Amino acid sequence: MSDAHHCRLFVRLPAGSGFEEALTGALKDPEAASLLLPEALPIEAARAAVKRIQAADRPALVIDDVERRSALQADGAHLTDAARVRAVRSKLGDGLALGAECPLERHACMVAAEDGADYVAVHITAENFEEAEELLAWWHEVMTTPIVALVDAPVDDARLRAFADFVSPPVAWNQSGPESIRP
Repeated sequence: MSDAHHCRLFVRLPAGSGFEEALTGALKDPEAASLLLPEALPIEAARAAVKRIQAADRPALVIDDVERRSALQADGAHLTDAARVRAVRSKLGDGLALGAECPLERHACMVAAEDGADYVAVHITAENFEEAEELLAWWHEVMTTPIVALVDAPVDDARLRAFADFVSPPVAWNQSGPESIRP
């Protein structure tokens, strides 16, 4: 592993009452590299959030909905179904970011990257932590497409940060403000 490796935050913003506080905290945090808007955010609130995120020179991403991405002028889409990467990439073109959640499998992640994903993401829980750590270590050594560790439970994320390009703490951790999204 290179000493130059630096893992940053991929912030999954919460829906509901914690949204504004989490957004403000993330925009103040230089480690927050990109922000994923919640699906349930009303369109006007989402539009205002995209403008704030972009004004802070960070990418604003939407979940799954390419038309919503266009309406909001967001910077890209985050797919929860990696099988859609090729079709969505053809709609987005090359100028917008496209990420894909993948099963915790080398092959699935490689296919998503080959199909045009700019980054792949895997969900990490206490139950699959060891397997996830192995995949992240292998990916870090072999692949060039960035990988996001979507942490869904309290785990030793320092071990994940050694190999992941981005780490995303659980959404629930984001609701109490900027300190909660720091690794």
